[in-house]
Amino acid sequence: MIFSIRLLNKAFNNSKNMKFRIAGIGILSILCYIFIFTLCVSAIGIGVNPAKLEIGIENGESIQKNITISNPDNIDLAFHIYTDDEFNDWITIVEPNFSLGPYQEKEVYIHFTPLTEKVGRFNTTIYAVALNPDSNLNLGSGVKIPVNINLEKATTSFYTNPVIIVLILVVFILIFLSMRYRRNS
Repeated sequence: MIFSIRLLNKAFNNSKNMKFRIAGIGILSILCYIFIFTLCVSAIGIGVNPAKLEIGIENGESIQKNITISNPDNIDLAFHIYTDDEFNDWITIVEPNFSLGPYQEKEVYIHFTPLTEKVGRFNTTIYAVALNPDSNLNLGSGVKIPVNINLEKATTSFYTNPVIIVLILVVFILIFLSMRYRRNS
């Protein structure tokens, strides 16, 4: 250790090594800048559960899923929840903008109502962004929640099929008429 200090002292005192001195001062300045100014930066956290949504739904149906948003920091944060523009008609977020105090969490309700006759698998993303409301900079952190929607053809239940209902009514009418006919004879 003492040897390296003597070597550095000798190098700085030698006028031939002026470039080394300037480079050393430059490196020292950069290190001071990095350590001083990075201590002033704070990060914002966000917690989301579940991390992924899998949805199986039939055409014409509506389904509700919940996600839990949490504030893991010790400051108040504002949150904004939104989805891809392509699926704005399909996905409704009940309360997309809200604030949470330190260490609080909130359940966000999301309604899925596919507006297409197509069947298949559709992929989209729900975004959750945390912003510091006290900051002049509009910076925050966010989480992408992948959403896989498996859209199936709507099936008509046995008891709601119009043909089955008409057949059941005809059978009841025939039974009623036959009972009435037997009474009269």
